[in-house]
Amino acid sequence: MTSLVLLMITFAMVGGNVFLQRSEFQGALPIDGHILMQLEEAMGSEHRVATEPRMKSITEALNSIFVALPKNNTGKVGPTSARYALHRLFVQRHGWQVKGLAANGETWDAAHPSTAFADKVSSEVRSLFDDRLRNAGLDLHELVVFAATLEHLIHSEAMTRLHAAYRLSSEEPMKSLPKQKADGLIQTYMAIYVTGLNASATSEANMQHYVTNIRKIYPGWEHTVKFLEHLQDEVVGDRPVYEFSDITNVVEEAGERFGRFQNQECLDLKKTLVALEESSGSGRVRLADFYGSALNAGQWQFSESVEYLRQLGALDESDSSNLRIMIPNYLNAPSNCIASSAYYGVCCIDECEKILGHVEKKVRGPTAHPTEIANIIVNLPSASVAAGRKLSATLMQRLTELGDHHGNRIPIHGRLFAQWMHLAYPRECPFPHVSGTIQPKTAKEMKAAGQAIKAQKKVMQQYVKAGQKSNKGEEGCNNEICSAIWSTEEELVDSHAHSSVVARREGRGPWRTLLFLIFTCTTAISLALSLLRTLGTISETVEVNTKTQFAIWPRASLKQTINVHNV
Repeated sequence: MTSLVLLMITFAMVGGNVFLQRSEFQGALPIDGHILMQLEEAMGSEHRVATEPRMKSITEALNSIFVALPKNNTGKVGPTSARYALHRLFVQRHGWQVKGLAANGETWDAAHPSTAFADKVSSEVRSLFDDRLRNAGLDLHELVVFAATLEHLIHSEAMTRLHAAYRLSSEEPMKSLPKQKADGLIQTYMAIYVTGLNASATSEANMQHYVTNIRKIYPGWEHTVKFLEHLQDEVVGDRPVYEFSDITNVVEEAGERFGRFQNQECLDLKKTLVALEESSGSGRVRLADFYGSALNAGQWQFSESVEYLRQLGALDESDSSNLRIMIPNYLNAPSNCIASSAYYGVCCIDECEKILGHVEKKVRGPTAHPTEIANIIVNLPSASVAAGRKLSATLMQRLTELGDHHGNRIPIHGRLFAQWMHLAYPRECPFPHVSGTIQPKTAKEMKAAGQAIKAQKKVMQQYVKAGQKSNKGEEGCNNEICSAIWSTEEELVDSHAHSSVVARREGRGPWRTLLFLIFTCTTAISLALSLLRTLGTISETVEVNTKTQFAIWPRASLKQTINVHNV
């Protein structure tokens, strides 16, 4: 019986260790189809047909993020980590800032990821994901299904927009069209898309006004037309007649790829800002030079008010006498997004995402030792930082501080590490503000709230004049950001899951501790019983061979024992 108990406890201990290894699983999880079948029952078979083809590419994109995220005791991610992972997926995949997923100055646990579905799905569908997130969490497969479902809904919205384009073009859906008419129809669709018009709520007269005047309303229209021409050649080819399925394929691909196409404008904007940099590699532009370029160099877009820049989180105010624009914060702000959908905006692609993704692939877990991080970053290039560099004394000092703060295991999904990445890549990685200190909004949202987004010309001139009295750049910066904008306040993406990771790593899990105590006690008892059985066998052997001596030995021993205790 004791041996059986010991065997059961041993298997329990081994199972616990295997579980801990699987919680950091580094490959795609087996697809059991269960959640897909439930969604099929709730949304129809066409949903599954449309969703399944997306899942392979989404799995590949999400895998390294999922592996690196902290997980709960079941090896899954909860609502907070799920929201964070999905946000990063759509930014990397399409340049989409999905409403309800982006943090926008708040903590990641401030909203539930199913908020992204808006009112486009039934309560039954939302509960399929909410129940899992609330209980055990989502594994990689379930997270992929969530993302694929959201993508499918977004493409369904594209069909509503396409039907509006058919009406404006006075064409019948499902009817074959000559290429010239198909070109006009697709361009009408794209005009509705880039202006962010709600196709189901905007009158045809209003939509027609925007379509007719698109060249005046949207400065990048000519480039967009060329983008569509290349896309049509790739998707349809040089065919004289377009079927409805051809047009559908083109507009779906346009939505998928437009974010990366439009990002070229962001890169051009970055190049302009880098040319105005306060000091080489600082990732900062003095406000005086920012406004000066608007007043004197035709950069009309650099005219946001100080208050708006502050709300966007783009302003470095560590030196009140020298306000500066932080280049990555400015580029990634909602002010540079195109309101293209009820679900998302097309925004600049965060260049830091690619850098962090590389770190995640190397670390393959939620935390890393400072030395491991330093070795990765030394050889990790960016658009403006070469590989093989030597990390500065300031970078190493800050990294050591982070290690001290976290017991030499730095969480790579936290505010402090993001802050260090800003120091390491000041042109690519945005400065992470403490939650609640900024309120980034689009220009449309600001106008709706009656808030000014543009600075008055007189105010801009005052900043330019004040800036002329101080020298551009600072000596002794050694290609660093030359800013005191650093705080020691940590904010982890998912603090609860991180605590679980730490507890498992340090062996403080209550069930594991209990199993260890039971295992230890049972082992001791088993060894004691085995020893007694061995002694019994020896005693029987002695009894057989020397019965007379054996009868005398206990009495002699007992007498000696009594004498000892009587002394």
